[in-house]
Amino acid sequence: MCKVGHGLSNEVYAAHVELVPDPEGRSGTYTAFVPARGSAPRTRASWQREGALLERVAARTRAIRVPALTAIVPAGEVDVVVRPYLEGIPLDLRAGRQGSVAPWDVVAQVAATVHPIDADDIPGIGGHATRRAHAMSEISALHGVSELREAERWALDHLPEEEPSSLIHGDLLGQNILLHWEQPYAVIDWEYATRGDPAYDLAIVTRGSARPFQIDHGLRRFLDAYAAQGRPRIEAAAVHLYELCLVGRWYRNAIEGKDDGGGEPPDQLLRRVENLFRRARAASGGRGKLRCEQ
Repeated sequence: MCKVGHGLSNEVYAAHVELVPDPEGRSGTYTAFVPARGSAPRTRASWQREGALLERVAARTRAIRVPALTAIVPAGEVDVVVRPYLEGIPLDLRAGRQGSVAPWDVVAQVAATVHPIDADDIPGIGGHATRRAHAMSEISALHGVSELREAERWALDHLPEEEPSSLIHGDLLGQNILLHWEQPYAVIDWEYATRGDPAYDLAIVTRGSARPFQIDHGLRRFLDAYAAQGRPRIEAAAVHLYELCLVGRWYRNAIEGKDDGGGEPPDQLLRRVENLFRRARAASGGRGKLRCEQ
């Protein structure tokens, strides 16, 4: 067994298992997710919920590979989760880093595959009934902070329609999308999957950057690629709304001294909010700067 990765919550080990006899053909390479020391381990119910969701995803589409849940093994006071090993290399979201791979196309294809999957009857899948309800929940992060007051007003003026929500992955960053030379993309780490607004999934990738994917017009290319998959077009302003909430939450946490401040000092985060607000206003047909109210 060897260590193949680690995250905030788990250390990941892999081992090749040979079963003799093996009438069901279960021999192969498996991964074990061991709770990291000092972390708050996920609950068994959370793993079971994810397992049920991934069974549904695997049954509905062959366009992506997803991990199956093999076993949840008690190990003292924690649970170790065992899954088949998925081959692949993580997607680099920076343009030009993996040859001819266009990362905005890859993420758009994955998102457009996930969003139409019906998850309404999967036990434990929470979230919001409508896109607007999801937006209202995220905007709450801006409330009560004077420097974010105008951003909050803009977001409330640009709420999405009261349309049914979709299944969203919640964390479509490059490390969770694995490229393979012969097989479809693998999509891992579904811990944050829920029902919500598809624009949120895209905003988690662009994260308020002025040049997503480190290319000019990166957001426009991303939205074009998503629409090219046959999905309803998402406008830039819809993505900017969730980016504002994300970066605004980091700023709020930073000034309140909380751990999740996005890894940047408050003044730098506020400048990011100001620049993002300017782009959001432009995308929605408005102009002007964010004025801090004391």
